[in-house]
Amino acid sequence: MSKMRRRPKKNACRILISCDEPTEDGKMQVEMTCEGDEILAAFLLENAQSILDNSGAPGSKITSIGN
Repeated sequence: MSKMRRRPKKNACRILISCDEPTEDGKMQVEMTCEGDEILAAFLLENAQSILDNSGAPGSKITSIGN
């Protein structure tokens, strides 16, 4: 029986947020990359913020997205 190969799934949107450990003065380098649909990215970020807010996890609130 032959093995079927799966094609890689194409993502409609990909967001990666990363940060370094804070320096002694409390500052940290934060980077974000986004690929794909910008409106979908905004939707995903807003919903992720909502999940964090409801779980009581620490984080900064997103107040606006867009131009």
